[in-house]
Amino acid sequence: MMDQLSKYFSVEDNELRKHILDLINSKRFEEALEIINDRLLLLNNCSSKVDHFLKSELAGFLIDIGEEGWQENAVLEGLTIIEKERENLKGIVTEESIEYNLGKAKSALFKIHRKKPDFRYVPKNINYVIESKNHYWKSYKIVIDQKKKLWPKLIINLANALSSCGRISESLQYYDIVLEKFPDHPMANASRAKELLWLKILSGGFSQNLLYQSKCGYEKAIKSDEVQKSLKDIWLKEINNLNKALDKIGFNEKQLHEDLEETKREYDLLSQYRKYCIKHHLTLSEHSLYCNCIGSRRDDLLICTHHESFTAEFIPVMEKVLNRIKSEFSLSRLLFYNSTEIDGGEFNKYDSEVVFSELFDSEYIGTNSEMLRTSFRLCFGILDKIATSVCKLFDLPRKKSEHIYFESFWEPRSKSPTKEQRDRWEKINTITNISLIALYTQATDLISELGEWHFFKQWRNALEHNLFVLSSSDEFDHDIFKIHKKDPDIDIVDKDYFISKTLQMLQFTRSAIFNFVFLVRNEARKIKSQEKKHISYVLRFKNDTEFLLGDVVDGDAV
Repeated sequence: MMDQLSKYFSVEDNELRKHILDLINSKRFEEALEIINDRLLLLNNCSSKVDHFLKSELAGFLIDIGEEGWQENAVLEGLTIIEKERENLKGIVTEESIEYNLGKAKSALFKIHRKKPDFRYVPKNINYVIESKNHYWKSYKIVIDQKKKLWPKLIINLANALSSCGRISESLQYYDIVLEKFPDHPMANASRAKELLWLKILSGGFSQNLLYQSKCGYEKAIKSDEVQKSLKDIWLKEINNLNKALDKIGFNEKQLHEDLEETKREYDLLSQYRKYCIKHHLTLSEHSLYCNCIGSRRDDLLICTHHESFTAEFIPVMEKVLNRIKSEFSLSRLLFYNSTEIDGGEFNKYDSEVVFSELFDSEYIGTNSEMLRTSFRLCFGILDKIATSVCKLFDLPRKKSEHIYFESFWEPRSKSPTKEQRDRWEKINTITNISLIALYTQATDLISELGEWHFFKQWRNALEHNLFVLSSSDEFDHDIFKIHKKDPDIDIVDKDYFISKTLQMLQFTRSAIFNFVFLVRNEARKIKSQEKKHISYVLRFKNDTEFLLGDVVDGDAV
């Protein structure tokens, strides 16, 4: 990057930039700050575009120093410069780069605040990470060219922000997207390795394969010549800890490789539909979050896993909710697959029984269209059921007549909130559970004021109440009757764009389901750890002889 930008600056400024970077890499932050501030004083009255450009790059250095040296003032100074220079940078710095740097600054501020002794990880205290996530989403929506140098850094930082929000299924998804194109990328490998260990803690379970993949990720990352020694030292410690953990459980690498080869052969026997679900991150299987072997063959996600007991009275009710949302998600997923991958399949034979007026308006209509539209709508019903269940789980205040919507029930947003809304927000902020944070930050993606995916909710409302038209570029493109211009209640969206966003909505909903499961599971564990004597139960799958109903016992689980 330094070489690419050098053509814009004078010889003196290029030497200055290189010197600052060397100081940062050697962690001589105070010296670097002094040089940066001296140069910024001379840029108070920028006389050219290059001056504005240099000022923004010095701001980026300030953010790096603040993040690595835990210096909040340096980050705030860099952030202020970028925000003030935004208009001046148009035409010099791309919009995605500006959003990326704003996201990086907000992320650094969150990390610094999180380290403070009085910090509590509750929704009202995480604005910086929410803003960081939103900036990364903005940049993500612009950068579609995977050949751009910014692309892998952006996706990794987006995944890191999602990880800070507790959204582990999405973070692993985005690390995998980078590694699919750049399999040796050190930061992607190390970040994914760290996330697998986070999954181990969050889910309460693990496999030898998970620990082994984490170790391999760190080992790949440590081979890079582009990584600072301080990071390599951290990763080496993780490798040593993982080796000890694997030895403790009797890990046999040869046996694991043989098992994986066998499961790959078994994986090849899966249906095309199941392979599609695995490839596109649409399964509800904890194993599939990190491995695409035969262990991902079915949606076996449970709140109370088959190998452990539960004592909390709310578990059966929450499992019933999970059954319902898994059933609806599986239908939503299948409708999407049928409408996009196999062109409707068996349903297409009924299309000839329905005829439509030819209005030359490019509308994509018929069975495939309706399956696609229904797939999108079903996701919002699932999210709202999760929201209602969160209210029940924590006995959150609400009026009897109040409708609970996933994106809006959390924080009072009206000028005159009800007492129930104020009390609810207050109670939410007494709950310490990272998966509650995950669901809350997902909701912030959908809210109309700030959320980067707020148009998903607008689409859902239009699908329900207006004429929501999917336009096919393969058909006529000239609306000769001017229908679209005359009717303000018609919303028009390109079919291919809607397909891509419906897939994203399915992945988003899948993440919410995982977050809901981890939320309830961890609340149940809190209760179990507090009780010495309890009634324990073990659940099994419906119509499945592989897992049998556990005995009811007084004391420890069986």
